[in-house]
Amino acid sequence: MNRWRTMARAIALAPLLALPAASGVAAAEEEMAAPSAAPESAASRPVESAPATRAAGKGEDEVEVADVEEVKPGGPPWEEETAVIDRIVNLMKARTIRKRSLLLVFDHRTFQPFTEHPGIDFFGFDSGALKIGIGVRYGILERLDAGAYRLNSGTEVFDTYEFDARYWLLDQKRHYLNLAARAGLTWFVQEGMKDAIGFFGQLFIDRTFFKRLTVGTGLLIHSESTSDNKSSWAPEFSLAIPAYVEVRILRWLAWNAEMTAAVAGFGEKWPAFSSAVKFISPRHTFSLVLTNTQYIAADGIVTGAWRGGKDLIVGFNITREIGF
Repeated sequence: MNRWRTMARAIALAPLLALPAASGVAAAEEEMAAPSAAPESAASRPVESAPATRAAGKGEDEVEVADVEEVKPGGPPWEEETAVIDRIVNLMKARTIRKRSLLLVFDHRTFQPFTEHPGIDFFGFDSGALKIGIGVRYGILERLDAGAYRLNSGTEVFDTYEFDARYWLLDQKRHYLNLAARAGLTWFVQEGMKDAIGFFGQLFIDRTFFKRLTVGTGLLIHSESTSDNKSSWAPEFSLAIPAYVEVRILRWLAWNAEMTAAVAGFGEKWPAFSSAVKFISPRHTFSLVLTNTQYIAADGIVTGAWRGGKDLIVGFNITREIGF
């Protein structure tokens, strides 16, 4: 009896279970019977607005904007890669050192002419009475630096200490010429004697041509100038006009020359002349110097030289730049 009841229920539910399958088959038959849709033509596609770059003639490719590196005009191509040259030989240039950088300076000058016993006295370095200078300079701002320099007595009876500040007033990138002003004091120290102080001012004007040739001049004055031949009754001050040139031959090589002639106050017979071959590395310079004066600091350069062109002496200069 139960078996017949179960068969009756199955027969009654069969039409309901067959409805989904039938609907699926009907849908498939309708899809096969319908004509296939034609592919969408280019004319029927919606037109998209062209980006601005396409209107400019760049086609359908997007234009990538590359980072542009700022190039500072006027400066030599190696300016940021090598040591800053802030001086010719003894004279400063119309520019300052880099901001937050420290410049160490070491100078040597012989007294005996290098042509006298060059083999025995090693071009004068073994003959004694050397002038030895040690200095330091710091870049306070982009256009302001300050320095201290010490020079031993040599043939004199006193040591010399120099303190100064230099400001870069004009830059040739904007004003055609470089202009810098330097001012400071000289402290003369002699054992057993009262110290003396003198004041000095310097003005330097120069310009770099073709990124390799620098030509400059200026004005130098010192209230207490010094020289081997200066007597106690000579004028205390000296006023001089300098001239200098720098030729950057290669990235690592330069030739520098300078001359200073006294025009008022105390002055020697000859202008002070110095020439140097300068070797340059990323943060060092080494110069071989040929000159007619032992003086390096502001108090001595301003007076000229008592030596002529036949009694030249030699020396060297080393600078080391340290960045912070």
